[in-house]
Amino acid sequence: MIESDLKKLANAFFKNLQIDNAEFGAIGLDPKRPFGNSYVEGDILKIIGHEPIYKDEWSREQEEYARTLYYKHLIPYLCSQWQALNNG
Repeated sequence: MIESDLKKLANAFFKNLQIDNAEFGAIGLDPKRPFGNSYVEGDILKIIGHEPIYKDEWSREQEEYARTLYYKHLIPYLCSQWQALNNG
C-alpha cells in the first residue's frame, strides 16, 4: 500500500513541476501545489484516494499516515526512483 501511495504522490509532484518565474531557468513547484496550503494532510489523502470519515475530515490515523508519507518517505522514494532510472 505505501508503495502505491508514494507513486501517486510522486505523480502529483511531477505533474506540478514547472519553470519558476521567480528566477530565470529555475525549476520548481508552486508552493500551494499539489498539496495546497491549509490542510496538507487532507490534500495528500485525496491524492492517494483515502475516503474521509465525514465530508473533508479524516481520522487522526489517516492524517498521521499522510504526514509520515510526506515527511519521511516521499523524498527518499523520489530519489530512489531517479537513481533506479539512472542505473537501469
